[in-house]
Amino acid sequence: MKPLIQLNNVSVTRNGRRLIKPFKWQLVRGEHVAVTGPNGSGKTTLLRILRGELMPDGGGERVYDFGDGPQHTVLGLRQRIGLVSADMQDFYFLHAARTPGRSVILAGFFDTPLLYEETTLAQETAADEIIDHLGIEDLAESEMGRLSTGQVRKLLIARALAPGPDIILLDECLEGLDTQSRAEVLALLDKAGQRSTLVCAAHRVGDLPDCIAQALVLDAGSIKASGKREDALAELLETAPDMIACDLPIADKKQGYEFLLRMKNVSVVSEGVRILHSINWEILPGEMWSVLGNNGAGKSTLLKLITSEMAPYADDEQGVGEIKRLGGLTMDEARPLIGVVSPALQASYARELGWEVTAAETVMSGYRGSVGMLDEPTSEELLGAAEWLKRVGLSGLGDRRLRHMSYGQQRRVFLARAMAPGPKLLLLDEPLSGLDASSRTLIRNILQRLAKAGTPLVLVTHHAEDRIPAINRVLLLEDGRLRFSGTREEFEISTSTK
Repeated sequence: MKPLIQLNNVSVTRNGRRLIKPFKWQLVRGEHVAVTGPNGSGKTTLLRILRGELMPDGGGERVYDFGDGPQHTVLGLRQRIGLVSADMQDFYFLHAARTPGRSVILAGFFDTPLLYEETTLAQETAADEIIDHLGIEDLAESEMGRLSTGQVRKLLIARALAPGPDIILLDECLEGLDTQSRAEVLALLDKAGQRSTLVCAAHRVGDLPDCIAQALVLDAGSIKASGKREDALAELLETAPDMIACDLPIADKKQGYEFLLRMKNVSVVSEGVRILHSINWEILPGEMWSVLGNNGAGKSTLLKLITSEMAPYADDEQGVGEIKRLGGLTMDEARPLIGVVSPALQASYARELGWEVTAAETVMSGYRGSVGMLDEPTSEELLGAAEWLKRVGLSGLGDRRLRHMSYGQQRRVFLARAMAPGPKLLLLDEPLSGLDASSRTLIRNILQRLAKAGTPLVLVTHHAEDRIPAINRVLLLEDGRLRFSGTREEFEISTSTK
């Protein structure tokens, strides 16, 4: 059988760095493939090569043959190679929240994020057929900004499928999904596999659809192994990297606070939709919290209330509600004392600075609460950045630009950014999202040690295995309402009896 795509001696070099080393590989119709490997191994780069978004270096050959004869460019074939990634939906949340889901699906026929052209009857019919096939009629009629992360991901799968592609590329497309949404999306991907050949880049064992039987394992831009599904699963298993040698400082308790956070009757309404309903929550010194809930439950919104990125809504009956931080400090006083780590913050450095900022500059920006440095750093900031990069295992990499670091290294830089100013409260919104098995274990160990050293933290995660042992309190949200708030033991007992 002729391969759909054949790569011969293909390599990719950008800004003097070899992202993909010369290798030979082919994708055969109907042979669904998992692409695995550590952060920085070249998975996303490979998908961009396959889709024609990156040109290989001179001397390499890329051949497409979808049944109409071989050709060496992707010209005229882009609509026949669908793409679904966790990053794609950031565009809709930021710039197109009022766009109906059906329009997003139809835009897939033109390989554009939004629908700019008139559609044909055939395209409308094909979109209807996919919507019906996937059972997402309600999502197609909803605006993107009103949908959860899992619901938007389903629409993006429909968008990729509607044009009837020969290939669908899946780049970490289950990242950020709760347990139920992951199961639902995996079921949709198995349906997609009946129509198209899937290439799925993943970091977790549970993120591979059942239909995938082949594996391509990458390491440092080279093919480490090419075989069966079991090879991919072995690569995704959790590992135990060496612990970082240097000690972490004991949290400063001189400025003791009666409480770290108090919320009373706090609600949030956005675009006419109530996201949080009359939340009451208190964080006391010594408490380590995990915030749980499905996609759309309001977890990230809860953290944005703490950092004042969102404001509470003024209910007629209960007033605006009350939020007090760090014993009652003003927000201006509290802001530099609250550290934040999240994929969204990390993405803002890509969006606003294009990763053209060094690791040290990123860490020092934590002292200012800014994206990037706006003026010259102080000697204290320079020393603090160097010390915390050492503590997260990145000693000597202060001058390296984020662009030249792996995704896992970048996440450690942002953890150092949060910790360098000496936070009195650390907010962690899916801090292990997008990380390979080794990086997850490494950062989980660092977080456990920080908690043991006395840094109070709030951890938002969808994965039970990401909850560090130091967590002693659990808050559960359901559809914006507080369903449980208490000790970890009480929560585990309550869930085990259901």
